[in-house]
Amino acid sequence: MALGAGAITKRVYPDGRIERCENVKDVALYIEKIDEMIERKRKLQTTVLEENAQ
Repeated sequence: MALGAGAITKRVYPDGRIERCENVKDVALYIEKIDEMIERKRKLQTTVLEENAQ
């Protein structure tokens, strides 16, 4: 999981599909939108955990 301005979290699925969750690059905007970015990464991580539980 990537953190910080300009970072990209990537999820690679078994079929080769890649899902990206990008952070904004501007530091001031990153601070302003931190809650939104945390929620997007939380959703991506929840998907990973749910799939691994099956």
